[in-house]
Amino acid sequence: MSGYKVLPQNNFFNMKKKYLILAVIGAFLSHDSSYATSYISNIQKIRQQDSSVSGKVTDKNGSPIAGVKVSIKGGSNSVTTNKDGIYNISAQQDDILVFSAHKFQLYEEQVKTDRLDVSLDESVPPKDTVEILYGKHKTKTFSGASASIKGEEIRTVSSPMTSNALAGRLLGLIATQSISLGNDGSNFSIRNQSPVIMVDGAIRDIDQVNVNEIESITVLKDPVSLAPLGMRSSGGIIMVKTKQGSDSEQLVNFTTQLAIQQPTYLPNYLGSYDYALLSNEASKNDGNPAIYSPAEIEGYRTGQNPYLYPNVNWYKEALKPSYYYTRHNLNVSGGNKTARYFISLENLKQDGIFKSGPNDYDTNNGSKRNSFRSNVEIDIDKNLTVGLGIAGRYEKLNSPGTDVNALFSSMKNTPPNAYPVLNPNGSLGGNSLYQRNIRGLLYSTGYSLENRRTLFVDADINRKLNSITEGLSLTGSVHYSSYYSNTVNKSRSAFAVYQLIIDPVTQAQTYRQFNSDGTFSSSDSYGDVTRRLNYDAGLAYNRSFNKHSVDATLRYTWDQYDISSNNDNTVPLTHAYQGLMGRVSYDYNEKYFADFAFSYQGTEQYPKGDRFGFFPAISAGYDISKEDFFKVASINQLKLKVSAGLLGFDRASYFATQPYYTPGSGYVFGASGTGLNGWNEQTLGNPNITWEKSRAINAGIDARFFNSKLGVNLEYFNNRQYDVLQTRGASNPILGITYPVENIGEYEYNGIELGSDYNFNIGKMGVTLMANTQFFANKVIFTDELPRQYSYQERTGGRIGQPFGLVALGLFQSQAEINASPGQFFANLQPGDIKYKDVNSDGVINDDDQTAIGKKSSPINYSGSIGLKYEGFDFSVLVQGVANKDFFYTGSNAWAFQTNGLVNTGVQPHHLGRWTPETAATATYPRLSYGTNVNNDRTSTYWIKDGDYLRVKNIEIGYTLPSDFMKRIHLSEFRVYANAFNAFTFTKLEDLDPESLFSNYPLYKSFSLGISIKF
Repeated sequence: MSGYKVLPQNNFFNMKKKYLILAVIGAFLSHDSSYATSYISNIQKIRQQDSSVSGKVTDKNGSPIAGVKVSIKGGSNSVTTNKDGIYNISAQQDDILVFSAHKFQLYEEQVKTDRLDVSLDESVPPKDTVEILYGKHKTKTFSGASASIKGEEIRTVSSPMTSNALAGRLLGLIATQSISLGNDGSNFSIRNQSPVIMVDGAIRDIDQVNVNEIESITVLKDPVSLAPLGMRSSGGIIMVKTKQGSDSEQLVNFTTQLAIQQPTYLPNYLGSYDYALLSNEASKNDGNPAIYSPAEIEGYRTGQNPYLYPNVNWYKEALKPSYYYTRHNLNVSGGNKTARYFISLENLKQDGIFKSGPNDYDTNNGSKRNSFRSNVEIDIDKNLTVGLGIAGRYEKLNSPGTDVNALFSSMKNTPPNAYPVLNPNGSLGGNSLYQRNIRGLLYSTGYSLENRRTLFVDADINRKLNSITEGLSLTGSVHYSSYYSNTVNKSRSAFAVYQLIIDPVTQAQTYRQFNSDGTFSSSDSYGDVTRRLNYDAGLAYNRSFNKHSVDATLRYTWDQYDISSNNDNTVPLTHAYQGLMGRVSYDYNEKYFADFAFSYQGTEQYPKGDRFGFFPAISAGYDISKEDFFKVASINQLKLKVSAGLLGFDRASYFATQPYYTPGSGYVFGASGTGLNGWNEQTLGNPNITWEKSRAINAGIDARFFNSKLGVNLEYFNNRQYDVLQTRGASNPILGITYPVENIGEYEYNGIELGSDYNFNIGKMGVTLMANTQFFANKVIFTDELPRQYSYQERTGGRIGQPFGLVALGLFQSQAEINASPGQFFANLQPGDIKYKDVNSDGVINDDDQTAIGKKSSPINYSGSIGLKYEGFDFSVLVQGVANKDFFYTGSNAWAFQTNGLVNTGVQPHHLGRWTPETAATATYPRLSYGTNVNNDRTSTYWIKDGDYLRVKNIEIGYTLPSDFMKRIHLSEFRVYANAFNAFTFTKLEDLDPESLFSNYPLYKSFSLGISIKF
């Protein structure tokens, strides 16, 4: 029998059964067993030379997965699925195929037929490695504190700024959104400190990276992870890694998003009728005559003549109820075993919040940006790999000729009856007190157009030195950033407003003019040019010996930051760091592990001879679940860890070691008394200044249960900061000027971070739960403060930032109560004024009675999320909030009729709860005063408000079309989704956003629709 090769290969397994049957029958009929042996031998030859298995790999939603590695267990043969999830591999019956892919659980199945389709579950355990400075660390043996997310988790958030998408997602990272111009990102805090943000190994702004370009974001918090950053290590690090190519077929991804944005909250002011009534009441309380006559009150009530009795909501007049932004992104990735690439192009356009005006030029505060990124990696040979990344961004930011913050201040500080927006003849309304019509500020002062250009270049090299010793390599990288801008202005500062005058007899209309229309001037100015160059080079070593593993690196680092002004008289400023960093990691069988890291770093900011510092850290860990005596089926990991080290913070300003001098005059010499110009000593230098330091400790537990479906992470930290730069509390009268900054402060920060995640299935539905919370505390160990007569006023020993003020006991209800109370020297008191506690019991209420008020402990931050996936549908909700938070309701947001130069601001609904003899028992606000009330309008417990809130930060629902349908139209994936950002907020506050509070520019919420297509 020699013709076995004619057998159809794709029917091998079915044919094998037929041949076996024929072999048995032939042997029976011929009574010759060699007949069967010959047939079976032929089958073995077919099996060895021509057998193959093919199939399709999909996720639980039926979508194909590209780039899945399919290999034979125990063998060397492997293939990769194409963009449709299809594979074909040479295999034998009873072989075990192994399917492995990023973000999916490893899957194995024995070959039974020539067709094997599989469905992979998404990864439940944490990723295999943690991104750290200058490398990666195995997750299982990582004894530090970190948190990470994938870029895919924030790709569809309805915010044009990347930083705004991180709130509530990473344990230990607090993101607070506070807007001033409409396109601002969030401020970050890690363990009460401001972190350093690094993008692909360089210090950069996270908002200069588009969400579609991000592979992962990692937060590092422990001493060993931070020590290599040296003088900038104490605040934590946010590591952003952009996407790279892969050795798979080309994958094209196009996404588009349209979002509608609206203010979360806007101040709510009472109308002109209520304003006039309360103004008269306030003036009467102050012993002054009524401000508005009965006829004027009636005119405001009826509103029949809006020109004489205007009633303007300035926010509705100037702002749109909603505005939009669009985002379009196209990225391509792929490669082979030699070269890999990722290329991204993005266009984003954000509309402004202001209403459009009558001009032929744009006076809104919108923005446009175009950006690109290209990451390429090439294996020159089996030992040499080089990478090059180039990214750029061009932005155009438009704004009115009047500063945006000034516009919002005018809206807040202008009463509704100040003037009509437009007069009957179409001219701008105004009068002697209000000569800056808000409509005129918005449309009649021109515009400003800022053009921003940013360039990033990253290059790296890795040379394996296995010829010297296995696992040794030479590595290096160079990072360059450049930014500059120019601004085109067309502006004028003055424009005419007119006051309508109506003759009471003839009703003739005339106008009184204030100011005149100025001429527009044009200018084209250039901002500072900033450049940053940092590079590193060194050796890396990674090798395993039986059950021992060692990973080490030693590098030289340089980081230089230059600011060049376009003013020819200004000297460019340079700030640089250089030094050595090292790290050694060891583990035994992934059971016992330890790390040591250090940085020896210096900067020119400090005196010669004292510019370098040494920052060491060490950690250790123990995974009890690896022990033979600890074999609990429900516990997959129980890792104990601890780390400690010395971290640094470079707070010194330029030339802090040198004294400052400013021009002065009035120096008199000689008998003639002639005055001469000279120099004044303004600030003393400190030649002994040094960097701030922090002794940091971190201890924690990482655990996973129930087949790694449930994960728990508990961290405790304690950071003792010392040598903190401060200015002493008082000037020396002999010295004549304030002291220079000195390293005298000392503070302590500690807290607990607790996070958990749970992943499970209910039938075909996948469920993901997450919860995070952080409990922080801090304490002033030492601060050089003014001597205080009473110990309860000392800041040392209390909470950092602890407010001090008077303790309010309620409102005075009668003159008799005032007469019987300790004297309050602030003003002539009346019933309805705030009554204060005599803390020191001296019979007088004054500044000596100020004491610590408000919460004595720090706010508690928390977040949680739920994600559901069922066939093609997905749904997720993220909530984020703060508890144990209070704040002081102050300024024009709280107090009625606050003075604003020559005029007084408006009143809000909560002022209707003011004290009057009729409302004395239920009053929630003191008696009204027209202008500042020196007794009531001061910091006290009366104005403390509950700042707790819960915000639904993100909601998303999506649908991915079935893979069979996608195959017919030659697409890999087609997903549609709807997303809501800052959708709802639950708070006791009225007309204030609990996150941005008194910010002029309102925080926004967004609602978007999007499409993602892969092919």
